[in-house]
Amino acid sequence: MLMQAAIIVVVVTPFSFDLHLAHVLVGVVILAGFSIGVGALSFALALVSKDQDWLFWTVQQTLIFPLLLLAGVLLPLDGAPGWLRFASDLNPLKYVVEAERALFAGTVPVDTVAYGAIASAVVAAFGLWVGLRAMRSSS
Repeated sequence: MLMQAAIIVVVVTPFSFDLHLAHVLVGVVILAGFSIGVGALSFALALVSKDQDWLFWTVQQTLIFPLLLLAGVLLPLDGAPGWLRFASDLNPLKYVVEAERALFAGTVPVDTVAYGAIASAVVAAFGLWVGLRAMRSSS
């Protein structure tokens, strides 16, 4: 994740990207926490489905695309129906994405960044909890 973020910053900087290094570093910390949680959840899923490769890929792909859509990563949710915006509000990735967009744009709306950091910490804590339980119960 850190390498991907570094590559993106290096590639876009020559193309008029206004680099705010302090904001980017805060964004990377938020992304790191979220990535730890998602990685731990993925590891737990791999342990549970160790003899059934198809199960891992089916569950992972079934969850990832809707979570990305509900976070507003691929399509804006401004004109979405109310139920879809409500579902989006339950997705922690939405808050991480909003915080990252603000930070990389050079602004620091405290509430947006705080919500992103909290969502990242919650995903990290939940992922580590599930991952550690899965490791302890695996044979």
